[in-house]
Amino acid sequence: MTHASLRPMDAFDPTEPAILHDRLTDTIVTWTADQADDYKRASRPGADGTVAWKSYLFDGWGNVLGG
Repeated sequence: MTHASLRPMDAFDPTEPAILHDRLTDTIVTWTADQADDYKRASRPGADGTVAWKSYLFDGWGNVLGG
């Protein structure tokens, strides 16, 4: 389960800076939107609300400055 302060992946906008939680490594990844086009094309949503992309399994996101 994702930390309560993170938002669900279905509300993530890959064109905006953010932090993402990778469930596989239990780490936070800083997102800069440089790969937004690839994310839109290659990411795969899971039935459990996660999103698989490259070697990541994202299960929540937040604003970079916590807003």
